[in-house]
Amino acid sequence: MTDLLAMLVRPAGTSQHIMTLGNGWSTAIERLDDDSYSIEYPAALAELRRILDHGEETSLILRTFTQEISHTLPNGTSIPIKEVRGWCINEGVLHPLSGQQMFDASCTDADTGEPIAPERAVRYIDAYAVELGA
Repeated sequence: MTDLLAMLVRPAGTSQHIMTLGNGWSTAIERLDDDSYSIEYPAALAELRRILDHGEETSLILRTFTQEISHTLPNGTSIPIKEVRGWCINEGVLHPLSGQQMFDASCTDADTGEPIAPERAVRYIDAYAVELGA
């Protein structure tokens, strides 16, 4: 599991992430100073492993909290910029999506096809290749 986490949450200088699977499972993941991980709901990561092992289809979205501040709320809370990237999972392979594909998926109403305003403090970026060992 640690190898899988290292491949998913690899952006240098980032430590806080939220992983969401298309079947509804979600968990917060924090990379600690010693390169270990704190996982809010380990069952979500086990579900990802199960999906990969069984060759099922779903999607994976990773929200990475950056050190950049988008804006500050009136109460003084600083809101960080989140980088959102995603993958389609099929037959045990994570297929990276482009930032444009993530933007289109996130900013289009699923029922009407009409555009939805982008979420503030979110940057949609290209996912990277994740090579899983045999």
